[in-house]
Amino acid sequence: MSDFLLYASVVALFLVCILVVLVILMQRPSANAGMGSALGGGAAETVFGGESANVLSKMTTTLTVILFILSFGLYLGFVDREKTAPKALDAKATAPVAAPAAPAAPAAAPSAPKAPVTTPAAPASAAAKPQSTPAPAATTPAKPAAPAPAK
Repeated sequence: MSDFLLYASVVALFLVCILVVLVILMQRPSANAGMGSALGGGAAETVFGGESANVLSKMTTTLTVILFILSFGLYLGFVDREKTAPKALDAKATAPVAAPAAPAAPAAAPSAPKAPVTTPAAPASAAAKPQSTPAPAATTPAKPAAPAPAK
């Protein structure tokens, strides 16, 4: 709904701008100038009567005030709209970053036998000391399977 009001105000601002330009062009700084003389001599006097200078200056003042109020209101509306809109970069910055996965160890070939892991017998004097776990047996990675021959 607020987007509709913002864009409707933009259209109203556009119309007010056109009206301000037309009203200013209709005013005559001298007797033979202005849009009124260009369109047939005294068109503004015909429309607004003998006091056309007062009417046009009042319209210019009123339309200019409306123009400035609409412009400032639209500025505030679009600034508020930008503050409340979610941004894609902000969402990425606040999302927790997952730790990279550790690379998988190469799988051993199924035909390779595994060596049994045996623990050595602990001496009697080592009973009081905590035992450490033995290091895992080092295995050599199996060669990857050869690709199937092309037919």
